[in-house]
Parts: sequence; C-alpha cells; structure tokens
Amino acid sequence: MASPSALFGSSLTPPQGISSYGAGPAGLIKLLNNVLRVAIFAAFVFAVINFLIAGIQYIGSSGNPDILKQASSRIWISFLGLVIATSALVIAGIIGFVFFGNATAIISPVIYGP
Repeated sequence: MASPSALFGSSLTPPQGISSYGAGPAGLIKLLNNVLRVAIFAAFVFAVINFLIAGIQYIGSSGNPDILKQASSRIWISFLGLVIATSALVIAGIIGFVFFGNATAIISPVIYGP
C-alpha cells in the first residue's frame, strides 16, 4: 500500500488565507465563528429581499385573492425568519453572559494560548 505522501505529493500547502486561522482547535473555532456570522448575515439579507419581493407582489395583486394570500404568506415567513435569526443572536448572547460573563463570548470568542 502506498503512503499518503506518495498519493498526494510530498508536501501539501494549505490554501491562501487558512494560515490566519491558526492550527488546532482554536483555528476550527475561528472558522466556525466566521461561518456562523456569514450564515446569520445571509439570513438577514434573504429576509429583506423576500420582504421586498412580497411587498411588490402584494401591491401588484390587484385584488386577486390567490396572489394576495401568497404575498401575505411570504411576508409572514420572512418575518418569522428574521425573528429566528435575531433570536439565535440573543440566545447566544444570553448563554455567553450567563456562562462566561461576556455577552459576546460565543459570537466573538477570544482564544488564549501560545
């Protein structure tokens, strides 16, 4: 059986930008924190775009009850998505404050070490 270095080459270099995360568990925590931030930001952007589309659909329904119901449903789902995304941040802040004494401990962790 061939060794892994023979299969993949003698040396592997990480992609550009990965070295800023560091090695070990601290790097993974930083990476997951950034993924969480991007996901929550994307949820907010998606909800706002969905609100705009639903508003245009609501205005352009011309009294058609089917389109009006669809637009109302879309507005409700967008509002619910915003509530869930905001609640995730609030709950993370409360848990961080209770367990770590800092509301941003989960949202923006500080990693100590060498």
